[in-house]
Amino acid sequence: MKTIFCFVIVFVILCNVFAIQAQIQNQKPALPSMVIPDGLGYNIHFTDAKAGEMEMLAESGATIIRMDLSWSGTERPKGVYDFSAFERLTDSLEKFKIRPLYILDYSNKFYDNGLSPHSEEGRTAFAQWSAAAVVHFKDRGIIWEMYNEPNIGFWKPKPEPEKYILLALEVGRAIRAVAPNEIYIGPATSGIDLPFLEQCFKAGLLEYWDAVSVHPYRQTNPETVLAEYAKLRYLIDQYAPQGKKIPILSAEWGYSSAWRNYNDEIQGKMLPRQWMVNLAADVPISIWYDWHDDGKDPKEPEHHFGTTNHDYKKDAKPIYNPKPSYVAAKTFNETFRGFKYNKRLWTGNDQVYVFLFQKDNGIKLAAWTTMNEKESINVSIPCSPGKFKAVSYLGEKLPDLTATEKSLTINVSDAPIYLTPLNTNQALVEAARWTSLPLVIYQNEEEQTDRFASSHVNYWLENIQNNIFFEQKTVLNVANSVSVGLPIPIKNQLVTVINNPSGQPLSGEQLTLKPTKGIDVAETVQNLELKQGETIKTITFPLKSIPKEEYGFSLDVNSDFTCFSSQTMKLIDDFSSQNNKMFSADWGIYPDGDSQIGSEQKIEAVDGMVKITYKFDEGWKFIRLAPKGELSKINGKPKALGFLVYGDGSGNSVNIRYADSTGQTFQVHGGRLKDTVPYYFEFALDASKASHWGGANNGKITYPIRFDSIIIDGTRKACGPYSVLVSSPVLIYE
Repeated sequence: MKTIFCFVIVFVILCNVFAIQAQIQNQKPALPSMVIPDGLGYNIHFTDAKAGEMEMLAESGATIIRMDLSWSGTERPKGVYDFSAFERLTDSLEKFKIRPLYILDYSNKFYDNGLSPHSEEGRTAFAQWSAAAVVHFKDRGIIWEMYNEPNIGFWKPKPEPEKYILLALEVGRAIRAVAPNEIYIGPATSGIDLPFLEQCFKAGLLEYWDAVSVHPYRQTNPETVLAEYAKLRYLIDQYAPQGKKIPILSAEWGYSSAWRNYNDEIQGKMLPRQWMVNLAADVPISIWYDWHDDGKDPKEPEHHFGTTNHDYKKDAKPIYNPKPSYVAAKTFNETFRGFKYNKRLWTGNDQVYVFLFQKDNGIKLAAWTTMNEKESINVSIPCSPGKFKAVSYLGEKLPDLTATEKSLTINVSDAPIYLTPLNTNQALVEAARWTSLPLVIYQNEEEQTDRFASSHVNYWLENIQNNIFFEQKTVLNVANSVSVGLPIPIKNQLVTVINNPSGQPLSGEQLTLKPTKGIDVAETVQNLELKQGETIKTITFPLKSIPKEEYGFSLDVNSDFTCFSSQTMKLIDDFSSQNNKMFSADWGIYPDGDSQIGSEQKIEAVDGMVKITYKFDEGWKFIRLAPKGELSKINGKPKALGFLVYGDGSGNSVNIRYADSTGQTFQVHGGRLKDTVPYYFEFALDASKASHWGGANNGKITYPIRFDSIIIDGTRKACGPYSVLVSSPVLIYE
């Protein structure tokens, strides 16, 4: 009897063990946590590491790598799969506790003539190969990504969202059929391409994807990504299956040391700032592109994204010469290991970032600014009195700092500083316990007039012991916003462009234009009605004559919202009064870019605007519409420049250039001409959103400035002939 009883007990225990094992096997592996350094790593381009390479990767704190698992390299011959190279890579990564993110990508010569899979046969073959790869590496924690940058030239012969979506859906169904618990993500877009992403979401891909991966490349500060992440998160929430939380992943993003105005030092500052901004945006994976430099050509940006130099030194240690970005990665991971981002402490300055990190009752801070690299600022961080250990982003020990009764004052620059209290700082411990607010969010506005506010700020304030105040700031952007462009003088009217990107209707609103000085126009009220789906509309106000000197007006929506307060404006030139002979005497159209790439371009005066007709051969080419002589001179300190462009649907971008008195040139990006609609472009003239080169002030403007040109920049593909209409450019002063 006792034997039977023992057998029953053993049987029950075994059943429970098997049940637990089955439950574990059926459980979907998690994405990386938000605990540092989980989810931080690099893109690599190898399956067999060189001697010492894995050790160096691991020493930097990397916990994840991203690598192409290409179709052409693993299915040869046709119908036969060989994953042995990736078995070796996966085995070697596991030894160092580094997780793979493998990209299912590209083409195969056996299908669709070597183009991206677009036929039924090609899609089926790609999906079968993808499913075979996932099954082969099942239960090893691999993250599977659907293709790489299908919204640009990596989809051959040209990007076609509909064909990518058909493929991604078929791959999703195939993977879920054989390995439902493996992690499947996509679409790895170049940039945060919201129109492409929304097409994917509308087609139902969020049913299959566990996360949305994007490549937020930019040559501006990493902090500028926050509004784009918020817009993408809003979009995901609109289409996600009910109850399914779908995070955003930064699956590829880096800064090249060889970009204009960049170098190894600046790249090194960008890496920790990028990783911290991603953590603050609740992005659990940050893949830095690239692990090591891919070449040595000093003028080739693609060769210099790495965190180490290119040359491998077999018998040396380390085997690659570290760049500052490698040291910065290692310092960040060692400093904050085991900590999580907690919140941003608002200091009253948008350009200052103070991040609070927490591990149980342990507290650390990171502080930096987005100002020019040659500038710094004193910042007061609220906290209890006590000493702080300080290190630079490169791990250099800095002098200890002492907080007074209510705050710690530090000098911060674009190079992050990391601060650790030497004793428990009770005020910071208490601050860490409060709810952390998102830095930027999007939401629909129900009141129609509120839709004209592009953003407003919500402050959240707490008072703790000894009257020490901590503040957070959330920027609330209107998701269904309506924007009103500056009315531009064209012949006998002022023309303003209304943008309504959400396509939601608007009724019962009125625009009121009130002249204040120097403009021959009566106070005028115009109705503003937007139909469902209407995204662009022009509104005109009668104008008796074009203003010759400075002028001003205000523009209101009803009486609730001021689109433009009374500002001073001045035309650089009046295109309305020009004929072709006069215009060609004052302005020229000039080809630029690669001198070996052909182009055709001409200008003519048409209906109070300038018509630019152009054609580009394949390659780097752009054209510049530039004033001659006195027209380039600009008086005072204008804050912006605005003009209208009637688009051509080419996808080419509109930029401007201006120069300061030292010869330093600034270039500002406006946007792309994706449709044949009127666009209003407004460019800041304070260097805040400009790339720069030449001169002696490294990004700081010395007035007076000179207007250089309006630029139409190609996409490096052959295009045209196209034609656009450009209005008179208007300087906007305070």
